[in-house]
Amino acid sequence: MKTARLILVAGATSLLMGVAACGGGSNTTEVCNEAMKAFTDYSTKVGQAAGNLDGINTETQALATQLKGLADKADGDLKSSLTKMADTWAALKIDPANPSAITEFATKTSEATQELGVACAG
Repeated sequence: MKTARLILVAGATSLLMGVAACGGGSNTTEVCNEAMKAFTDYSTKVGQAAGNLDGINTETQALATQLKGLADKADGDLKSSLTKMADTWAALKIDPANPSAITEFATKTSEATQELGVACAG
């Protein structure tokens, strides 16, 4: 399960790097900065939950809730990206009986990184 934790942390870190390019209007900048903080906090908490899949799943659901709240504050591409990310994280559950969930998470994290980076830069 150490591998799962490393993939989760790496995925969250990738998102942070994508969000770091946030720009645009003041509301966009504020929401992007809040999203970056949410992912920083998530990455830290997932790292602390090492080996505790229930803890990781709880933090993942909490992030989904935060992203939904941020989407409600945003508009345009940023709103769309945050909504999609919130839905993705809400549906994600790491199950030791389903190792492919880790691969799915890594793929979705990469896609979200790119989409959020574009939305924040625009």
